[in-house]
Amino acid sequence: MRKNEIINENSNINISTMRILMRQLAVEDITEFYEIVKKNSVGQWLGIGNGMTFEESEQYVNKILKHWNQHSFGVWAVVNNSTKEIMGHCGLRYIDDTKDIEIIYLLDPKFWGMGYATEAGNAAIKFAFNSLKINKLAARVRTNNFKSKKVLVKLGFQFIYDKDYDGRKLSYYELLNQNS
Repeated sequence: MRKNEIINENSNINISTMRILMRQLAVEDITEFYEIVKKNSVGQWLGIGNGMTFEESEQYVNKILKHWNQHSFGVWAVVNNSTKEIMGHCGLRYIDDTKDIEIIYLLDPKFWGMGYATEAGNAAIKFAFNSLKINKLAARVRTNNFKSKKVLVKLGFQFIYDKDYDGRKLSYYELLNQNS
């Protein structure tokens, strides 16, 4: 497979890069995904604010699957090409009941600082702009999540503003499609 090749198998959209495969999450992935999101070092950056219970991770994965079913795009599992281990997730989703699409990502802390979030983010952005033909992507992160903000800047996002969102202070970023 070529770098950043997009493949479509059984109407599932998978993206392959040099080091990762981005494929749809499945119900069968819940236990492996839970092992990542149960960690407070991951959960502190999520809406929930701490590690997820198994039931919460199950609901989260089911919400991701529902988005795929409704919109034919969504959040992928990020899988290490060498080990086949799920490292986290990255993808696209509608923000609540708006027409705005945001990029989201999370990785197991053992993969932080290795460029995987940037690699997955770049692949998701290319898909958003080239396949979905959207004009703008949004990103929201906690104001004190400096590592994630660094990834967003590497991906080309511009800081827009800080805003209180359901009791959480979030920084909003945007990335415009230069080809539209």
